[in-house]
Amino acid sequence: MRRLNFPLILGLMLTAGLLFLLVLPELVTLEDPHVGVYMQVEGRRLRLAPFAPGEFGYVLGSDMVGRDMLARVVYGARYTLGLAAGVILLRLAVALPAGLRAGWAGGRAGRLVQTLAVGFGSIPALALVAMTLGGLRWLIPGQAGWLAAYVAMLVLSGAPRMAEQVRRRVEEIMIMPHVEAARALGATPGRILLCHVLPLMRADLAVMISSEMAWVLLLMGQLAVFGIYVGGTVAVRGDGWVRIIEYLPEWGQMLGANRYNILGTPWIPFYPGLALGLSAAAFHLLAEGFRLRGLRQG
Repeated sequence: MRRLNFPLILGLMLTAGLLFLLVLPELVTLEDPHVGVYMQVEGRRLRLAPFAPGEFGYVLGSDMVGRDMLARVVYGARYTLGLAAGVILLRLAVALPAGLRAGWAGGRAGRLVQTLAVGFGSIPALALVAMTLGGLRWLIPGQAGWLAAYVAMLVLSGAPRMAEQVRRRVEEIMIMPHVEAARALGATPGRILLCHVLPLMRADLAVMISSEMAWVLLLMGQLAVFGIYVGGTVAVRGDGWVRIIEYLPEWGQMLGANRYNILGTPWIPFYPGLALGLSAAAFHLLAEGFRLRGLRQG
């Protein structure tokens, strides 16, 4: 009797839920995630935001300026998952050619990829990205520059490791009989890599991409806890208080900008943090499911 691949099933279910979040704004009418109602009337008195879950029709509550948390979490899926997917695509664009080249040529190219992987792997990604971006924060002009630096550091922190994984897999495939036969027949390196090596790496790439997506989402959440996120914030000053308001409904930003409110208004950072955690779990389960599927087929 064939055993069910529970990690793959759960991963696909959670991933389907994430896809549903992406299209939900097109299916139902949600509140504007950028506009909030700061004051609400309750009986004969005025209530000021934030509003707890269930109050005044806010299912997940509101943020500090009365914006609907449900709408912000739903719309935030597009920003956060899109940003993470962009980081993965850039990592793959760097790591795949470098790994293929190093695996085919070996020698100096192989040693260079190995050295970079060991070098970057010796420093925790959180420490590397946090220290670099924290030190450069005041030197980077504008939100566009900050976004570019943020993405570049996320790409740099994982690309060498991906390239090393590709290199090792290419070296394993290169000694297979059909690849040696193609080389003996005079096939060009490009044709061998495209027609004989890459097709055998599809399962490995599926595991790698899913796993890296999970790690990127976790890293974004961890960086947010240290106050490193994208999207822009504004400080609103009043009589004796300062209120930090984030612009875009990006999960990392929603978590990071409200991390100090965890005791007074815990629902504001909790829901974006939960969304990040569940998204990372979805792709981790997907990677584990693909790995088990490959082992059983192999």
